[in-house]
Amino acid sequence: ILSNPDMLHAAILPNHSLWSSFFAGLRYVVIDEIHIYRGVFGSHFSNLIRRLKRICRVYGSNPQFICTSATLANAFQHASNILERPVKAIGKDGSPHGEHLFCIYNPPMINKELGIRRSSMVDSSALAKRWLRTRGQAILFSISRRSVEMLLLTLQGKTGQRERVRSYRSGYLPEERRRIERELRDGEIGIVISTNALELGIDIGGLDAVFLHGYPGTISATRQQAGRAGRLGGTSLCVMVASSNALDQYICQHPEYIFEQNPEQALIDPNHPEILRAHLRCAIQELALLEDEGFGNLGSEHIYPHLLLMEEEQQIRKVAKRWIGLPDAYPAGEVSLRNIGSQLSIYHQNTCVGYIDISSSLWMTHPGAIYLEQGEMWEVTRLDLEAKKVELKPSRAHYLTQALRNSSIELLQLIKRQNYQGGTKGLGNVKVTTIITGYKKIRLFSQEILGYEKLDLPPSVLDTQAWWFSLKPSLVERIRSQGLWRNDPLDYGRDWQRITQEIRARDDYRCAHCGVRENGEKFHVHHITPLRLYTSLEAANAPENLTTLCPRCHRLAEETVRIQSGLSGLAYLVVNLAPFYVMCDRKDIDVIWEERSALEAGSPAIAIYDAVPGGIGLARILYELQDRILPEALSLVKACPCEEGCPACVGPVAENGIGAKQHTIAILEALLEKDPSA
Repeated sequence: ILSNPDMLHAAILPNHSLWSSFFAGLRYVVIDEIHIYRGVFGSHFSNLIRRLKRICRVYGSNPQFICTSATLANAFQHASNILERPVKAIGKDGSPHGEHLFCIYNPPMINKELGIRRSSMVDSSALAKRWLRTRGQAILFSISRRSVEMLLLTLQGKTGQRERVRSYRSGYLPEERRRIERELRDGEIGIVISTNALELGIDIGGLDAVFLHGYPGTISATRQQAGRAGRLGGTSLCVMVASSNALDQYICQHPEYIFEQNPEQALIDPNHPEILRAHLRCAIQELALLEDEGFGNLGSEHIYPHLLLMEEEQQIRKVAKRWIGLPDAYPAGEVSLRNIGSQLSIYHQNTCVGYIDISSSLWMTHPGAIYLEQGEMWEVTRLDLEAKKVELKPSRAHYLTQALRNSSIELLQLIKRQNYQGGTKGLGNVKVTTIITGYKKIRLFSQEILGYEKLDLPPSVLDTQAWWFSLKPSLVERIRSQGLWRNDPLDYGRDWQRITQEIRARDDYRCAHCGVRENGEKFHVHHITPLRLYTSLEAANAPENLTTLCPRCHRLAEETVRIQSGLSGLAYLVVNLAPFYVMCDRKDIDVIWEERSALEAGSPAIAIYDAVPGGIGLARILYELQDRILPEALSLVKACPCEEGCPACVGPVAENGIGAKQHTIAILEALLEKDPSA
């Protein structure tokens, strides 16, 4: 049978008696793309394999496991960790492939004074348009669903080859996705524009080229996407079109980062208490557990404390020398392997045209939103969260919409707090709230802001656990006195309002870059040389150092001259180091850093929280390991050969920006001093 982990977990194993002949004759279990089973998902999956092997033993089978993996630094060890048995590595690549050409293209500078480059979307679509003339086949990968649809809209309008350009992403109907896959294999499509949904696991035939609209985010994903071309043995091409963000620009300056660095490791912890207990309960419901029986590579003595706790919580019962489940219980229905929320169906009249996950629906399909699908524009007329339904009508709008979001973190219950030499560390139950307050209308292609609309939508709330650590005022003051603290609010001076009015009037209330005129919204006044680099406010606010920019161009200009702070550098460093201590994936945790944190009475703080509803104990472990994590962070950043910062330590430096390596080192050294008041 061809199946997936969810079906095995929720349907096949709980009803194994209906599959008795299948399990009795099972000889091979093939796990494709084993590298995707990492972090919390991978930890769940490893326990699922424990349950599968347990059921197989009951029916007298001992299947051989065969795994395939793509780009990982620890592929064979990862497979062994999941299966809990030694694996034989077959590392030779027998697949047909010819020469691979990998190019990194940085769009040209179109405003040297402001450091603004041409849009990566413009150049990606231009490159794809030229490719269509070759009659070859290619994939254009892009990061987000919105950018995929925007690229499709642009390409279909420019090329006149609507039938040879398709988009592919999550949310499409299954039959629509299968049709696109078939047309791609049959050579009917010239270019498919996709999110990472086509990165792995789907047979799409041999392609001639891959284009990347921006860096995919990891070395592993970059190599995986690039490897989609040239699978029939011919020469293939991959072109990465860099965006203006700091990571893309870092790669343009240091391409060896992609080719010489090891790809990311896959980490799992199948013995994580919450995950282990969830699958123990499922396993016992499937088949009674003997008193002296283990689970996977865990002996009975290791799981006994968990069984006692589950019995105390009335999840299982002990009868004679066996642990059994409760009558009519279905624990598999309460355990989500992937932590995926429910979906909403998207309708036009009475026809379902797609799906969207509930967390994305608030910002992608709010009332009034312009929704793009396969090059068609729709307007959302109704969002019904209770009925899990979105209703659309066709639209000929000349604008797109962009949701406006506010996020905050609030302490619900303090579990632990402890003073240490540089500040305070804490562990608590927190509420991370995201509210969609409204949306703005943005003119197609020109990006001119046409107006704003307010929304009254329910907040999206994540109740979870967080670990945080703060910096006490005396420590901050000492770092500030060394000139190594960049987290103070900027002081624009008492005359700033008058100055901005004069500069906007001087520039005729137009954006100095794109030429768009103000339309009911005051444009921004931008410091060409950043304010933080001046010791004199008068020099910083001199007219020749100021220019008027619309919000979009201001964002582009700021992106190239961003001055990183030590606090942001430390947050980047710690959140990327933490997974190695709790054996999770980077996506399983998230970080908020604040100069004035509500978690610590307004002190600067960094909070790392479980990105899973309710939390699964990652933050709790990190809290206990802080005394190991911070010294390791200091060693790592000091040993890094970069000058100002890079993706391997405190984060990449913007093209014309300033990194925070020394500022981060100063904070860590102050935090780790035995007596910081000395």
